[in-house]
Amino acid sequence: MSATSRARSLRVAGSAAAVVGAILFAWSIRHAGADAVLSGVARVGAGFAVVLLLGGVRHLARTKAWTLCLEPPNHLSIGPAFAAYLAGDSLGNVTPFGFLISEPSKVVLVRDRVAPTASIPALAVENLLYTASIVPVLLAGTAALLLFPVPRAVRLASLVILGGALLIAAGAAWVVITRRPILSGAVSRLIRRNIWRRRLEAQLAHIRDVEDRFLGFVSRHRDLVVPVLLLEVAFHASGVLEIWFAVRLITGTAPTLLAAFVPEYVNRTITSLFQFVPLWLGVDAAGTALIASILHLGPAAGVSLALVRKGRVLTWTAIGIALLLKQGFTIRGAVHEAEAASNRL
Repeated sequence: MSATSRARSLRVAGSAAAVVGAILFAWSIRHAGADAVLSGVARVGAGFAVVLLLGGVRHLARTKAWTLCLEPPNHLSIGPAFAAYLAGDSLGNVTPFGFLISEPSKVVLVRDRVAPTASIPALAVENLLYTASIVPVLLAGTAALLLFPVPRAVRLASLVILGGALLIAAGAAWVVITRRPILSGAVSRLIRRNIWRRRLEAQLAHIRDVEDRFLGFVSRHRDLVVPVLLLEVAFHASGVLEIWFAVRLITGTAPTLLAAFVPEYVNRTITSLFQFVPLWLGVDAAGTALIASILHLGPAAGVSLALVRKGRVLTWTAIGIALLLKQGFTIRGAVHEAEAASNRL
């Protein structure tokens, strides 16, 4: 399938997902009770400024992690990097391309300061370390969720996620300890057995390149791996603190850290699985309402929390788009250039 056809398919899928998401969003509010949901949002009031600030901390943490992954003598100051991160993240939010366009666009937006040959490997390494940081979140989040009485379907899905996270954690630990490129090795074995041969052959060189970038960075900059991972942890911790603070205002009672951590775990899962849904419309509200009910907070509190967090996302997205336009890009133009850059990632 050509790049144009893939883009067209993603646009169609994204449009359909947005329609379904809007219906799900409306249903979630009606099911929870519109008055109760709006009352919960209103109780946040001026506290939304704190929610917004914590959202900025999350963006800043991953921005700093990206700059740390640049190989010397390349350097990118935090201001331009933060602007590029916000603009790229916003572009992924408002289009159906999600991660596929947000990451390449960051490379495009800093190309006058750092060559793509340097920013692309740094971005790849940061994303891999971010992915590594998600694994403990999945493990702890699934274990924490199973402490509560959950529906059979949710329990089954949680166990599947737990099993997958354990496999990923074991594989990541093996790679770091042995420095053996197990992913490209597995792909090579599939090719030799003639399993998806044509498709995998086209991707093998790219997979090897990503593995080499990651293993090379870990080997050359062991002193930076821990600081980058701590920044990724700060990203997740800010999310938990945001939920704790918002739920406290919405319900009038401070939740336990466990009750704040589980919704963040669910949110990370939703944002990872539903990248193709613009702004995760409807999916996050329904998912948060379900988890809030399981945690005995009530579906209205869950939908209110989702709306407050959606307000935070929309505000930072608007800032990111403004920064994109300030650099002389249109959304269409930025997507076009990011699509070209994605072929080099």
